[in-house]
Amino acid sequence: MNNQLWIACLLGAAAGLIVGQLVFNSPFLGILIGVGLGALVGAAVGPRRG
Repeated sequence: MNNQLWIACLLGAAAGLIVGQLVFNSPFLGILIGVGLGALVGAAVGPRRG
């Protein structure tokens, strides 16, 4: 299980909630963007096999 992925998704959702409310006036859109970006970052910093 990739713990970095989950942590990044949760942090992205929290940040996205705030940014989405401030910028887009839509916390739902911010959460979606935050989780998406968090998943990308979490997958990038996850354990590499090789």
